[in-house]
Amino acid sequence: MALEGNLQDMNVADLIQHNCQERKTARLDIRHRNQQATLFFEGGNVKHATLGDLQGEEVIYRILDWQDGTFSLEVGPETPHRSITRSWSGLLLEGAKRLDEANKGTTPQTENGTNSTSQKITEQEEKPMAKKKSELLADALTELLQESSDIDGAAVVGVDGLVYSANVPQRALDENLVGASSAAILGLSKRAVEQLKRGGFKQTLIQGDDGNIIVAALTPETLFVGLTPANVNLGMAFAETRTMLERLREIL
Repeated sequence: MALEGNLQDMNVADLIQHNCQERKTARLDIRHRNQQATLFFEGGNVKHATLGDLQGEEVIYRILDWQDGTFSLEVGPETPHRSITRSWSGLLLEGAKRLDEANKGTTPQTENGTNSTSQKITEQEEKPMAKKKSELLADALTELLQESSDIDGAAVVGVDGLVYSANVPQRALDENLVGASSAAILGLSKRAVEQLKRGGFKQTLIQGDDGNIIVAALTPETLFVGLTPANVNLGMAFAETRTMLERLREIL
């Protein structure tokens, strides 16, 4: 049985946060006037979203300012497709930033009496939208992992642990944990190289029974995280890491 409610009682951001923190596997339908968006939750994140012909992160950014409407949540349905790699907190942060930027920009009305900001939004909806940096990162990670024979999971993470984009194995890995672990590894590694007079942090390797973790400095604000199986040629893995760093820096 679906849980139903009103957006005036629980807004879109709250719905996303609640379902992700509860780690529900569920489908959320949100209706606003004559539009309907559908979100799929799994493993503590939004994995897929659709709004008409649009899908992916842009759906979230379009619906965060929906103030009126209804929603229904059905627990159980699994996502049919993955179109979102950013963590739920990253989605809300980026969405809040966009809303703030949109609210700052006010323009006078046009000659026909319509607000030019509304007109601009309409025009943007009619044109193909340019890919955002997060989408470019997601595409790049997918392509790089397909080309790699030694690295089977990767992420771009802020030094504060915020996941910008991730493509990790589906073995119940939580992207938020990838971000938090990477930030912790960075902190320990930076202290170690500083205390032992090894200069600035560049890269670190952690080996486990079931695989390896490579954390490398991507930019001063971001890290690259690579996951490998246990029995790989580490020399080749490091070489592929360097290639990935070069490609990702071109985007950042």
